[in-house]
Amino acid sequence: MPIVALGIGSNKQRRYHIGAGIEGIVQAFGSADTPIYCSRVFESDAVGFAGQPFYNLVVAFESDKSCQAIQTTCKALENEHGHSSDAPRFSPRTLDIDVLIYGSLIQSAPVQVPRDEIVTNAFVLWPLSEVLPTFEHPLEQHSFAELWQNYHSAQQLHPIEFQFPSIPHLRQGQAL
Repeated sequence: MPIVALGIGSNKQRRYHIGAGIEGIVQAFGSADTPIYCSRVFESDAVGFAGQPFYNLVVAFESDKSCQAIQTTCKALENEHGHSSDAPRFSPRTLDIDVLIYGSLIQSAPVQVPRDEIVTNAFVLWPLSEVLPTFEHPLEQHSFAELWQNYHSAQQLHPIEFQFPSIPHLRQGQAL
């Protein structure tokens, strides 16, 4: 089964929406046989627009669902939490969930994988390097840990204390 990584972010009612997003992802994709691995939560400034700081994290899991099916589920979770699909790209978000990787698949449509922002945004790469440190970026041919180690940017982010309630099948702070 392919390894899937999802980037999750929020800058509106951040704690609530990040928690609700994780619960929805675990319900949709987790099981006793398919745990969901979760990075720490990081706070970062909004990128591309002036707005409240974001909370961001990455989850990873194995799935036999198609990339498009995973994307559809993620967009439905966003919609349930007030994220309009026609909102401008750079704008505040209640809940934003992006498919970052789907195994070694490389495609630009209908879902772009791997996402371009993996190598350009610290708030994606740092948490991705925590949950999939040895996984090789399909285009860059380096592990996420290596990419993070060599990352240089002015973007500032820092881990925050964030405890999820006891959610079955969630492995917080562990690598896949």
